[in-house]
Amino acid sequence: MAIADRISKINHPKSDHVGILESIQDANLANYLKTWQPMSYKRAKSFPSFMYTSEAVYQLERQLFFSKTWIYVGHLSQLSGTNSYFTTSIAEIPLLIVSDRQGVLRAFHNVCPHRAAPVAIGSGECNRFICPYHAWTFDLEGNLRGTPNFEDYEDFNPADHNLTAVYVESWGPFIFVNMAAECEPFEAQLHELPALFDGYQASEWKRVHSVDYYTDTNWKLYVENNAENYHEPVVHKSSYSTNEVSWNNSYDLIRCEARHYYYLQQTPHPKDSDGNNRFKPELIQAGLPERLMESSSIVSFWPNFAWIACPESIIVYTIDPQSASRTRIRWEWLVPNTAAAQSPENLERLITLYDRVQQEDMDLLPLVQKGVESPGYVAGPFSPSREVGVHRFQELLMEDLSGRR
Repeated sequence: MAIADRISKINHPKSDHVGILESIQDANLANYLKTWQPMSYKRAKSFPSFMYTSEAVYQLERQLFFSKTWIYVGHLSQLSGTNSYFTTSIAEIPLLIVSDRQGVLRAFHNVCPHRAAPVAIGSGECNRFICPYHAWTFDLEGNLRGTPNFEDYEDFNPADHNLTAVYVESWGPFIFVNMAAECEPFEAQLHELPALFDGYQASEWKRVHSVDYYTDTNWKLYVENNAENYHEPVVHKSSYSTNEVSWNNSYDLIRCEARHYYYLQQTPHPKDSDGNNRFKPELIQAGLPERLMESSSIVSFWPNFAWIACPESIIVYTIDPQSASRTRIRWEWLVPNTAAAQSPENLERLITLYDRVQQEDMDLLPLVQKGVESPGYVAGPFSPSREVGVHRFQELLMEDLSGRR
């Protein structure tokens, strides 16, 4: 059986969606999914408590959502060229990302088809993958090449036991996979984002730092926090008062919209006392279009990718559910590929500043999780001018979980 024919055979076909929903034991959840209808953000209310707390919801998201949409998994710089790989997991689904012998980008479930051990661990360079459990061997295209002590197995066909491939695409240096047996083209999910932001030339920037944050918070609460600016002058009051970060200039000047599969927030850059852009020329990406020089952007791209971008830095988020009430968030710092931008002084400034901003959110969100777990929680309305991104995120998720999309 060819690799292409084995694309994600472990996943539930679309026809099974109804069967999965009918098997839900939680009456409140089953009724919510059955009766949910899209509603204008001027009338809609947020999720009920169980959407942030229920193990059944989390497992549904893993089965019906993370396994059928394009999700962000990493940066191309995590591969060192041909014959290189890295491993990761999203929503506890282990994945293997590979640049094969010809430099073709590939992705597989990091699960040996023999007894389910990972076929690779960590990252590095190699000519083949050898399962650390029973030494089954695979080439970089995922084909089974070695099976010790299987000489006497009747009618054994190695081609029936290749690694399970998944669809993989990249947008600039950003790698996305889709684990569905059939899926819409990645370009349909991206929609107009490349036209809006390819002017950043992100592939030319240098990935200089990454860190994993962990929070005892449902992953949706983290995404929703990033898809609205309502909280910014309160939670990030200190940086708003000093204009320290590029998107903290004036709350009233923020422009936001939620379209297709993304939330976009743009803020004009603060000016110095002479009315000039405050960025130092040696620290910014050369050749940026004027519109990207004039404002910073926050993008939350369905479902687990986000960034804060300005002429001197791009901070990329990977949002990875670990359980119903725990989330890993990887932040990656990208800067222009110049000596000045990559100097220790500049990197320390950027990393320290944005780490503080992140910690302000991380201090609050576990308290929000406790709130939605409380019997006193009541689903509230959305601010029509500030929380359109939260509404769109919830709408997209419900379209997937309820089978309406």
